[in-house]
Amino acid sequence: MYSSTKLVACVLIVAQLLGAIQCGVYDNTDSWLLSDKSKAFPENAVLGGYDSYGYENFVGRVLYSSSILPARVRAETGYATYNTDSIANQVTSYELLLSNETVSYDWVRSFDGFRERNAVSVGTSAANERVYVCRGRTDGGIFIGTLYLAQKVCFIRYENLPMRQLSKYEVLVRKHTPAAFTPFEVLVNELNNTQ
Repeated sequence: MYSSTKLVACVLIVAQLLGAIQCGVYDNTDSWLLSDKSKAFPENAVLGGYDSYGYENFVGRVLYSSSILPARVRAETGYATYNTDSIANQVTSYELLLSNETVSYDWVRSFDGFRERNAVSVGTSAANERVYVCRGRTDGGIFIGTLYLAQKVCFIRYENLPMRQLSKYEVLVRKHTPAAFTPFEVLVNELNNTQ
């Protein structure tokens, strides 16, 4: 028979093992909308570039295996493509990055895995490393890619095009804009006028 202390010790060991074998973790700093081709495409989706066919690609993210990865979402067809450091794939369900009144996004030039201030992370890899959104000009377009800081390159592979590893690229960064100040007195007056 097991004693209660042995049982507690076993439970703690199992909990630590499960913690060590965690899968990708989402980064919830930014506003992401779960979407697919059956839903209306939001006007405030963040533009990431365009592909070699001329279609605009918007910033998205997908869950692949035990990683969260950046994705290129094509509004016209309603599907997303993504890549790791070795493979590329296509999905029909994804999350779109949205801007709002107080948060907008810019692309900043970067190189060699330098971590830019306010860089947008989509989540973590299977190795529990943060995964960032990058983009580069290649193969007749500007493509969104996957940036692992430790590997110091932006990985881009689109459909049947070969894998590109760019040491000079752009990183998506967030820009905060304070909301306009509205005195409390004005809000109360507006409320009274609507009643």
